[in-house]
Amino acid sequence: MVYTTHAVHSYTIHPEWLDTTLYPFTSRFINIDGNRLHYIDEGSGPVILFVHGTASWSFIYRDIIQNLRRDFRCIALDWPGFGLSEAAPDFEATLEGNSHLLEAFIRKLDLTNITVYGHDSAASMAMGVVGRHPEWFRAVSAANAFTFPLQGEFPSITRFLRVIRTPIFRFLITQFNFLQRYTNNGLRGGKLTRAEKAAYLGPTLDKSRRRHHHQMLATILDGHDYLVRLEQQLQAVREMPVLLTFGNTDEAYKAGFMQRWQQMFPNHRVFIVDGGTHFPQEDDPQGIAEAIRRWWHEDVVK
Repeated sequence: MVYTTHAVHSYTIHPEWLDTTLYPFTSRFINIDGNRLHYIDEGSGPVILFVHGTASWSFIYRDIIQNLRRDFRCIALDWPGFGLSEAAPDFEATLEGNSHLLEAFIRKLDLTNITVYGHDSAASMAMGVVGRHPEWFRAVSAANAFTFPLQGEFPSITRFLRVIRTPIFRFLITQFNFLQRYTNNGLRGGKLTRAEKAAYLGPTLDKSRRRHHHQMLATILDGHDYLVRLEQQLQAVREMPVLLTFGNTDEAYKAGFMQRWQQMFPNHRVFIVDGGTHFPQEDDPQGIAEAIRRWWHEDVVK
């Protein structure tokens, strides 16, 4: 791994498993609560902050950011233990804890007038910041995500999360990298290139990092009280412009996650990736980028 210093907290990083023609960005680092967080900050204009979910990292936004950075300042971070970020030895991932970590990140970069794009559980982390500091945000976009309690209303999703918490699945994920390998087989219909697969597998080649990936999923059910409070908080920002980008073959879509978003935020627009999976950013990045640009001009700054 070679680091070349450009400025304070700014480096070009070249892990051997990362093809930089796919991820042609300057890597930056910032220390928060003992975590060395990696992020990219590309382009100029209105801020779009991208936050990734489980079994991915900022790499998942590479094509969307390359499309949008001529019109927007695109920022994407990696959670501790994900991508190129390093977790503090005592770091434990939770919905609420990661939400406060993201809040500290936004403060350190002094971001304002933000549009946040959240995927999967990361949307609930980001929306916690929106609920606590609505004055920082201009609009919200979400992909196959939730910001509401799952127990009771979504039994199939709850059953899946309970299975993930079992010792056998923790063992499979931490010892055999099962989660990342399984996810890679489904990303973009199993048609990732060799270099793309390497970029997703690379961060978890070190076994010690895999516990954070398991933890991100396993602690969702522990966040029930946080999600109850979050749903109540977000009533105060229900008129905020929202763009929903969902893949329609995903279990979250079939379970009705998108409909719950639509109920919560009447000022919404929808972009469905037909045949898209839980990771629509891989299925149709160009379509999502154009949907964001169109939504921004027609709904956000109208």
